[in-house]
Amino acid sequence: MNLDCPGLENDILRLEPFSPVHVTLLESVGAVDAMWAYMPDIPKGKSAAIYAAHIADEYSRGLTVPFTMFRKSDDAFAGVAAFETISKTHRRLRIANFWHPETMRGTGVFQASQGLLIRRALDWGVRRIEWSVAKDASAAVRAVKRLGAVEEGVLRSYYRLAGGGWADVVVLAMLREEAEMALQRLEIAADIAAEAASEQTSET
Repeated sequence: MNLDCPGLENDILRLEPFSPVHVTLLESVGAVDAMWAYMPDIPKGKSAAIYAAHIADEYSRGLTVPFTMFRKSDDAFAGVAAFETISKTHRRLRIANFWHPETMRGTGVFQASQGLLIRRALDWGVRRIEWSVAKDASAAVRAVKRLGAVEEGVLRSYYRLAGGGWADVVVLAMLREEAEMALQRLEIAADIAAEAASEQTSET
C-alpha cells in the first residue's frame, strides 16, 4: 500500500492529500501563523502560499506525504500532518508537521489522527516510526509519549526555526511491535469514547 492511498479515515476524521486548495483553510483559522513558531525555516519566506508550494515540491520529489484533516461530524478543518524522511529500503518514516486547531485539542482528534497515520504506516510495512518534536513544544512531546513512543534523545540546535532562533529537537520512536500495541490501545480508547458518547446521546 502506498502512503498516500485514498480511504484514510475513521469514525472521527478523514485525511485527504494536502493540496493548494486547502491553503484558504489554513489561512482562515490562522494555522500557518501558529505553525511558524515550531516549523523549520523554509526557503523564500513565510506565507501560506509559500508553505503550500514548498510542501508540493517536497511531495513531488517523494520527500513528504502531506495530509489535511477534516472532522467527519461536521466536515470542519481539523489540522494537518505528514509523513517525512521516508525510506522504503530501511522501512522507516517520520510523522511530522502535525497541528490541530486549538478548539479541537483535548477532544480526541490528536489520538484519532495519530492512530490513522500509525495504521497507514503499518500497512505500508514500516519497521520504525519516528517523531521529531521541538523541545519547547512540551505539550506535543508529552502527547507523543502518551501514545507509547520512546524518547531516544535530544538533538541540540537541530534546525533553524521559521520564526527565528534554533530548536533543540526531542527524538521519539516506535518499532513495529510497539506501534501495533499503541494502535490497539488507541482503537480500544476510541471504542470506549464512542460507546460513552452513544450512551450520553440516548440519555438526552
